[in-house]
Amino acid sequence: LQGAGVGVLYLTVFAALRLYALLPVGAAFALLVLICVFATLIALLQNNKAIAFIGFAGGFAAPILVSTGSNDYVGLFSYYLLLNVAIGFIAWKKAWRPLNLLGFFATFGVMGAWSALSYAPEFYANTQPFLIAFFLIYALAALFYALRHSLSEALALDTLLLFGTPIAAFSLQVQLVSSIEYGAAFSALALAAFYLLLGYAVMHHSRKQRKETSEASAATVSLWLAQSYLALALVFVSVAVPLALDAKWTAAVWALEGAAVYW
Repeated sequence: LQGAGVGVLYLTVFAALRLYALLPVGAAFALLVLICVFATLIALLQNNKAIAFIGFAGGFAAPILVSTGSNDYVGLFSYYLLLNVAIGFIAWKKAWRPLNLLGFFATFGVMGAWSALSYAPEFYANTQPFLIAFFLIYALAALFYALRHSLSEALALDTLLLFGTPIAAFSLQVQLVSSIEYGAAFSALALAAFYLLLGYAVMHHSRKQRKETSEASAATVSLWLAQSYLALALVFVSVAVPLALDAKWTAAVWALEGAAVYW
């Protein structure tokens, strides 16, 4: 009943705006934001994952429903950033994987569609901070999901979010820096450095857990997470090489890299 009520509220505002012109765009958008906040509060107070999902689904759809075609991408991404910060906060509190995935697919899907249809190099300075922020939020969401909620070993790693976030972010980043020489290579190296540091931090956390507690499951999850991060760092180093060097140097670096992994 509550979920249907939230859905009806969203549809009522949409109909009042688009079908009957009873509301201006600004008022309709504000109402949709308030409905999203209302649904989120209900979900947290009642520990109700379904209500949160419905509320955020409507929240992500709101700017699309009330769009005027003005290409105000800064306003759109600012609003999505607020929604994603809220999802990051909930990820700290609750292990609600469907909500994390909803935000991930909605955010990177809309940003990918916009970049494919409307992005131009002059938008780079305004767009890059949003992409970095979205990437960090979902990288942290995967980290919180694994380490904060005492899930079983089989469920603790959200591999879709863990590996999908860097893939989606890097794909968009390549398009953003397409006009910058070696932009993609430096971006890959930056991601490799990020995951290398994160991997070693989580590895240290795993070793500390093994010394301080007898709970083997949590330490195992930390170890698996650290290994995943280190593997991602290696992948992005490998990707950066052909983006910056010719075939001869790429072959040489990859050969050394392969020897190091084998060792």
